[in-house]
Amino acid sequence: MANTPASPEDAFLREVDEEYRRSELMTLWQRYGRIGIAAVVLGLAALAGWLFWQDRQEKAAGAAGQALTQAITQLEVGEGARARPVLEAMTRDGPGAYAGLARMVLANDTLAGGDKAKARGLYEAIANDSQLPQTLRDAALVKAVRVGFDQMAPGEVAARLKPLAVPGNPWFGVAGELVAVAQIRAGKPDLAKPMLIAMVKDEGLAPSLRSRAAQLAIAAGVDVAALGLAKPAAPAAQ
Repeated sequence: MANTPASPEDAFLREVDEEYRRSELMTLWQRYGRIGIAAVVLGLAALAGWLFWQDRQEKAAGAAGQALTQAITQLEVGEGARARPVLEAMTRDGPGAYAGLARMVLANDTLAGGDKAKARGLYEAIANDSQLPQTLRDAALVKAVRVGFDQMAPGEVAARLKPLAVPGNPWFGVAGELVAVAQIRAGKPDLAKPMLIAMVKDEGLAPSLRSRAAQLAIAAGVDVAALGLAKPAAPAAQ
């Protein structure tokens, strides 16, 4: 079939349609092309701002680290009057985890000063602060339980430290020892035995912890062979 010549009306409609599309593209460019350019500019500005902020944060963290180290040194040499105001300020304005670290140092200082009740309260506050890093909260929890151990029921000690008293946890040794002692005090040495055996066999723990765990395990009735330890040699005949 031969192509039918386009009518003048059809040609006019095509021109109108093409002009509309050109106008639409121009309008989109004017509206969104500029926004796109602005977005790129804003993106670069945001990146530059983030890099500047990161640099400031790193510098602030470096300064805070130096101030914290100096304050700890001052506490160790008896210059607490100079160190404590710095630490108090850091608990409010310290960057990142430094505010929590300053709180921990002040709690340690309070404990060293002999005020166990206040120190325990400070440790508990850190342990319960969900805004702080979990590692710091765990450390504070262990300290709080150690300070209040004699006033706590054995079941409470075990319940609070059980999540930490597992092999592989950084606090396994300290938390495990406290839980085991609490269970033995409660008259439940059989509950303590598996924990103590695991501690003795954990080569990642400090030798002093493993040694104490072995002594507790033997006192609780664990056979030396179960601990993988050599039996003590019999005394030589006189």
